[in-house]
Amino acid sequence: MSGFWRPGADAPETSRPSTLLSLDVDADDVAHDAASGLIQFEKNPKASLSARRRALPIASHRDEVLYCVERHATTIVVGHTGCGKTTQIPQFLREGGWCRGGRAVAVTQPRRVAAQTVAQRVAEEVGCALGDVVGYAIRFEDVCEE
Repeated sequence: MSGFWRPGADAPETSRPSTLLSLDVDADDVAHDAASGLIQFEKNPKASLSARRRALPIASHRDEVLYCVERHATTIVVGHTGCGKTTQIPQFLREGGWCRGGRAVAVTQPRRVAAQTVAQRVAEEVGCALGDVVGYAIRFEDVCEE
């Protein structure tokens, strides 16, 4: 796959059906703590932020995610908690050119604290101040670039 269709360009096809992308995670990449019931993906939490991003299970599916988003009107990504869906896919889209020309990628979260935490984590990974390139909007609070 050499390139991707960008927003604003002519679509590669007129009909874009939806697709379901299921992330298969190798059992060796997952540490499961039976006592707490937690699934932990980060083998080395003391590694650099970029190394931890590359170690997330979704990292190996970057091109597949971008391809599906470009080829289908709706893409649903299914993966275990902590595999990087929420923090990495918006960054894949931004790096892939989907935020050019004033466009934005929006991520919804069901809880206030989750929205704030995800935004803080992604801002840290992108290397910007919260509210600059990455922000959040919840009731009575808007931390976004204008």
